[in-house]
Amino acid sequence: MKITIPENLLPLAEAFAKENTEVFAVGGLVRNALLNLPPSDLDVCSRLSPQEIVERMPKHGIRVIEKAAEMGTVELHFAGSIVEHTTFRREAYAEGGEHRPRMVAFGESLADDAWRRDFSVNALYGNLLTGEVIDPTGGIPDLEQQIIRTTSADPDDIMHSDALRVLRLVRFACELGFAIDESTWQAAKRNAPKLADIAQERRRQEFVKILLTDARYPQLGRDELRSPMRGLRLLDELDVWDYLVPEFNLARGMEQRPDHHRYDVLEHSFRVCAAAPATEKLRLAGLLHDVGKPDCKRETGVQYAHDKFGERISKRVLSDLRFPKKTITEVSQLVEGHMYDIRHMAKTSTLRVKFAKWGRERTWDQILLREADVRGCGYDVDYVAEDWRSLNETMLHDGTPFSERELAISGQQLMEASGLPEGKALGELKKRLFLHCVKRPQDNNLARLTQLAKKR
Repeated sequence: MKITIPENLLPLAEAFAKENTEVFAVGGLVRNALLNLPPSDLDVCSRLSPQEIVERMPKHGIRVIEKAAEMGTVELHFAGSIVEHTTFRREAYAEGGEHRPRMVAFGESLADDAWRRDFSVNALYGNLLTGEVIDPTGGIPDLEQQIIRTTSADPDDIMHSDALRVLRLVRFACELGFAIDESTWQAAKRNAPKLADIAQERRRQEFVKILLTDARYPQLGRDELRSPMRGLRLLDELDVWDYLVPEFNLARGMEQRPDHHRYDVLEHSFRVCAAAPATEKLRLAGLLHDVGKPDCKRETGVQYAHDKFGERISKRVLSDLRFPKKTITEVSQLVEGHMYDIRHMAKTSTLRVKFAKWGRERTWDQILLREADVRGCGYDVDYVAEDWRSLNETMLHDGTPFSERELAISGQQLMEASGLPEGKALGELKKRLFLHCVKRPQDNNLARLTQLAKKR
């Protein structure tokens, strides 16, 4: 069996051939070629050690960056491409199941290299020069049967060695829409507690990929097997929330008002996440929007005012998982704002001001989150979301300013019209004009703003 090697990798194949060494694409690139999917990771391997790569490749026009040479990994830069090269190796891991092996031994054998990898569908090798596929662990039959199975006959060897593979199992199954081999699944459940030894950043990376599984290969479509909903339920079955979102252990089975919700807090959170557009920010906001309900109920006796609790908890959860500050801020703001005007009583002028203060991007995200929240309730009560969407469209169409910078008068012009010097009083005037134009966007022109400034 052969695959077509991407043309950008041919200079690399030729460079290794000149060194009388075979080099192989491995993992996602080969797997996806056999599935007629776009290339995944640009990973290659050979028997050459990192030192030999450093010594030999530059003369072929390939720049070498020593990324993790002690683990056998270097980066190869050539013709606008960046490829990760790993030397054939065997590994041994510490007892706890941490991601980084405690011992790496370089070798000559492709077969030894294959057995250290996680799943058979990721242990496929493609000769970069000929395209010939080598399958030491039975990955091709597993691709044909659409099943995820460990490379080892004893799945505990794989899961125990590196507990991050517990999350990777869920991710690959949901991205590809594959079933999970039963013995592999049971090993994942047994070894899930070893996620405690995995760095938070590593957990975060896999967790986000699970939330976005339906966006990984959009050409495959979305169904029950390829969906974030499946991923979340698999995570729940694995009982791994202590290592991702500990508060979900309190949300499971927590009843809600039956006239508003068909589902408990955890199921509702899953459904809202899955219903949200496939962006990291909105999927996280959908998942965490009700995370404050257990604490709110315990401290106040009711669930209603859970948005403030949720804002605080979502900040902590995302911080623990080492999300970037921007993501933490944006997601926690969406969580805090998701209950605004939930009773559909705010006046249009009040909503205009709220949307303008939120800004265009956040307003749109709040609308999308509100729509997902409605769909996740299980009832057809989407009029609030529809009204928000309609008002937002009106504001965009009528030129409503969404910040003071969008007023049709400069600071200098405002000082000349009002007679005020730069300072607090001028700032207050500018704020009043902004709020005026939010409610009356037709007044956002220089002549009218000059007139209003003179009346200050």
